[in-house]
Amino acid sequence: MKKENSKNPITEKVVSKIERGELKMKSRAYFVAKSFLVIGLLVLFSLLLLYLGSLIVFVLRVNDILLFHGIGFYAIRSILLSFPWYLVFLIFVLILLIGVIGRKFQFVYRRPLIVSLIAILVMVIVSSVLIERSSLHYSFFRLAEQQRLPVAGGMYRNLGNIDIDNAHFGVILEKQNDLWVMELDSGERAKLKVTEKTKGKRLYSQIEEGEKVLVIGEMDEGVIDVINFKTIERRSRSNNQRLNER
Repeated sequence: MKKENSKNPITEKVVSKIERGELKMKSRAYFVAKSFLVIGLLVLFSLLLLYLGSLIVFVLRVNDILLFHGIGFYAIRSILLSFPWYLVFLIFVLILLIGVIGRKFQFVYRRPLIVSLIAILVMVIVSSVLIERSSLHYSFFRLAEQQRLPVAGGMYRNLGNIDIDNAHFGVILEKQNDLWVMELDSGERAKLKVTEKTKGKRLYSQIEEGEKVLVIGEMDEGVIDVINFKTIERRSRSNNQRLNER
């Protein structure tokens, strides 16, 4: 029967290689520095992730993209083509990096990677909405509009003024049979060409003069060929006016 205190063959081989100089022991300072580096990268990537996540929420809110819900594929297609998808790509890359680096810690590597990634995504969504409620991005946007944000000014001006093709916000002034009159947010007046297809919309008979609406359709010489429309309960100010109130 072997003695219980006999040395492990693997341990003996490792000790032997160390004694012959084939292996070198790393100092404690090395492992401490490595741990600080890992933690530093996690903090840096996490802050960047929250910044980009809240920036996407800012883009959705300041461009009133959420108002396009339920207005048809034509508007959705325009939004998809205009949306800054590179921000979404960067977010998923950061989530993946955080998930991989975080697996060096015991409380993370014991869980499946997909579970960790989903947990990170949920926390990012919740945190991004809360951060966007602050004045962070709105302050940067104001500075960019005033040409006082040299580094990211161009990005904020572009993201804060996404041009969604053939989308018009305004107020219905008159309803005259097949040609309505609408005052756009810009102050310009336009006529709405109402077709039989438009009349088939559920809201057609419910829209009243003085009501705020979102109209989808191509405008030519002051006449909008209406494809779809939607009443808006809360939109009384332009983006710049809302931003100035922040």
